[in-house]
Amino acid sequence: MTPQEMFLEAVANMEQALANALNSVTGIEGVSPEEIERILRLIIKKEIVLEFLLDEFPGI
Repeated sequence: MTPQEMFLEAVANMEQALANALNSVTGIEGVSPEEIERILRLIIKKEIVLEFLLDEFPGI
């Protein structure tokens, strides 16, 4: 497996973990908007960092 493939696999795993976290929080009755906002902020931060990391792997 190439470094690019390993990176993409790690990104996919991270995406799935964050989606699972968001689904678990939104599935709880009585969850506060602040808790949902916190998870969404983490997801947005990850997207920003991911943009910088993708620049390190030309051709992806």
